[in-house]
Amino acid sequence: MVNRRPDKLARALIAAFMSLSVLLITASCQSFFEDIIDIYNSIEADESTGDTDVPEDTYISLPPTGSYTSSTAETTELGFSYVKDIFIYSVWYDVTTDNPAEYSSIETDKAFALKGVFYFSAPLTTVFEARLLKGDEVILTRNVNMYDNVTAEADFSAGLEGLGTFEPGEYTVELYFGGELVARTDIMRVR
Repeated sequence: MVNRRPDKLARALIAAFMSLSVLLITASCQSFFEDIIDIYNSIEADESTGDTDVPEDTYISLPPTGSYTSSTAETTELGFSYVKDIFIYSVWYDVTTDNPAEYSSIETDKAFALKGVFYFSAPLTTVFEARLLKGDEVILTRNVNMYDNVTAEADFSAGLEGLGTFEPGEYTVELYFGGELVARTDIMRVR
């Protein structure tokens, strides 16, 4: 019995310390969550009254909402000459990898979509008209909406147009702003 006494005492002390630690953890978590709820409620109350002042010790995380530059950008009136000046180049994209295509011809059974991408040196918020041409004939047109972006992606899907795949021929995409031609892709041959 003499040997059992230190074991019982050690077990009792361990149980007491564990109970105390659980109690402390619970109390600190409760305090933490109460603080968060108080901050949330004060922000909601301020928003309902139109008061947007937030206490100094409160940090609000907002989701990113666009492109950011290190310099202050001036608002520029979008005109054809400005858009033409900031155009850099165009490239065909592989629609399965969504990366620039490393080829200039594609087999017709793989030509279920054709995508021309136009790059600009400054972000634009505007709408372009893109035209897919087979030779000199306009096959499809679509609007390309840009919102604070530097790439205009003209994605034409044969399947969505009821065509299945694009027929053999030489294709280009033209990008128009205000009815004027900004740029044209190189030829993509469908064979």
